[in-house]
Amino acid sequence: MALTAVLLVAEDAAGTWKGSFDFNGTTVALTFNLKTDGATVSGTVNGLPTDASEIKEGKVDGDSITFWSMTDYQGMPIKLVYKGKIAGDQISFTMATEDGSWSTDLVAKRGS
Repeated sequence: MALTAVLLVAEDAAGTWKGSFDFNGTTVALTFNLKTDGATVSGTVNGLPTDASEIKEGKVDGDSITFWSMTDYQGMPIKLVYKGKIAGDQISFTMATEDGSWSTDLVAKRGS
């Protein structure tokens, strides 16, 4: 039964999710294109300074979702770590640099 619950939540994570965050006074819109296979999450993050950023090591565990992706900031590669909670048609994310020097919260809502 526990495996069935994880699989149902994983299916709930699949789809297109849209949100935004503030970066130095500028609103940055992000689109998460999530695919699930059991408890594994893959896909892309669009809206970062680089082209679509591939989701790596994505996992869903109950209502929690985690993954990371690479982007570029001022010519430097940056690993961004995402930790979120799924609640219906929204995911509340904390997005942070791997070293913890920067983080922000954002809410992504299921898009059409």
